Amino acid sequence: MGRARVYRGQSCQGDKPDWEPLVNAVGERVTADFMWMFEVELTTGDRLQAYKHVDTRRYVHLAHDGTAYTYEPEDRYRVVPLGDVLVAVFAPLAGLAGVTEEQVRASWEAVERLRTPSDV
Repeated sequence: MGRARVYRGQSCQGDKPDWEPLVNAVGERVTADFMWMFEVELTTGDRLQAYKHVDTRRYVHLAHDGTAYTYEPEDRYRVVPLGDVLVAVFAPLAGLAGVTEEQVRASWEAVERLRTPSDV
C-alpha cells in the first residue's frame, strides 16, 4: 500500500475567489451554500481553494483539477476522495436549524453524482 499524499501549504491570498472547482464538484445550487475563504499554495506549487459550508462550518479544499484535500495541523493538506470530504461536510445538515429539506436533498444528490458514472 502506498503512502498517503500529504503536502505543506500556506494561505497565499484571500481577495480573489475562484468558484470553478466547487461548481464543477457539486453544481451551482449546492455551491450557494458555501463561502469562499482563501487560496492555499502547496509546496508543489499547486493551489487549493478553501470553501466553508455556511451551515455546518466544515471545509472543502479543492485543487483546480477537482482533487480534494483535508487540512491537518500544522499547515498540511492530505489528498482524500472528494466524496468522503462532502459526506463529512454534509453529515450534520439535517439536524441544523434553518436548513431546508431542499438543501439537504441537493447536497446529498451532489454526493450521489460522484458515485454514479456520468456516461450511464
